[in-house]
Amino acid sequence: MSKNATLKAVRNLEKAQALLDRAKPQDALLALGHGAPRALAGEHAFLAAECLRSMGSLGNCGTWYEAALSLTKRSSDPERWLEACLGLVSALRSLGECPKARRLLAQGLALAEKEGLLDLAERCRLESVLLDRAEGLYPASIRALTAFLKLFRKRKDPAAMAFVLWALGGARRFSGDLEGSLKDYRQSRLLALMAKDPTGAGYAMLGLGGIERIKGDLSKALAWYQESRKVFAKTQDLFAQAYAECGQGNCLRQLGRLKEAGRRYAASHQLYSKINDPVDLAYVDWGLGKIAMAEGRLQDADSRMKLALDGFSRFNEHRGMVLSLMALASVRHAMGRTAEAEKLFDQGLCLARKTGLHAHLEIYT
Repeated sequence: MSKNATLKAVRNLEKAQALLDRAKPQDALLALGHGAPRALAGEHAFLAAECLRSMGSLGNCGTWYEAALSLTKRSSDPERWLEACLGLVSALRSLGECPKARRLLAQGLALAEKEGLLDLAERCRLESVLLDRAEGLYPASIRALTAFLKLFRKRKDPAAMAFVLWALGGARRFSGDLEGSLKDYRQSRLLALMAKDPTGAGYAMLGLGGIERIKGDLSKALAWYQESRKVFAKTQDLFAQAYAECGQGNCLRQLGRLKEAGRRYAASHQLYSKINDPVDLAYVDWGLGKIAMAEGRLQDADSRMKLALDGFSRFNEHRGMVLSLMALASVRHAMGRTAEAEKLFDQGLCLARKTGLHAHLEIYT
């Protein structure tokens, strides 16, 4: 590659990094351009992955992180390799590929400790706790997250405390501690605002929307989702935008505003499709299936629930599987296929018991 082409690639990297630092990942990805000289290929791949992950495009960023790992030598640039490692582990965790994430994370932690990179080693340990949470090991993850919260409180780091409280809120919610979850999300939002982190506050609002919905206060839940939608409309975080739309759809559906709910689900479906997020697309299909159930369109409901169940099953999303099995059981019973319905119900209840989830008890989901 010519000297001019190399200089152009360097400028593109610098411009893209500056845009990403300003929380403009879509613009950064465009500025990055296509291709880079061999000497810059690893940096190009890493930055492309970071842009995609910041947009919430978890299904697409993995390939770029893997390229960055293969193009970066651990011995000569361990920090860059570890940053790519942690990015890929986070994406894999969110997509339900926890065993693969754990194997990679073990390599990352060993390298960080060997090189004496204490900050990165700590991030690896925190990521390990988040994997526990993702795999349903709620008591263990709550204990470890509480220890991290004490550490970050001692350091007086409100942004880190806000993140840990957000993670704690989810762990408590799924373990059935609704009041504890509500408290965590409220504190997370306040600390994020204190840290001047509107995105962190927005994610806490999404958590508040979810917990208020499960507790049955649908109007309050809808308000939180609407507030979070306003926050993320100012960002290029497509995942969070999709999440807010889906959350509104869930509330509007249960409030009987089915046409409005359908529009919100459609907007969410479009965004999740854009970032290649099959797990959360399955939640949208589940929501559309619930609308069909409410309208008495049983065949449509059956098709949607089967589609959702398939999506959840492919990625071992246990909560979604429980919700789909229970809904599908109700549909099959209404269709007169009671033996099938009982079998599906038993499968859902067994899975909920096995994984320590309470999704089968959620009437406001």
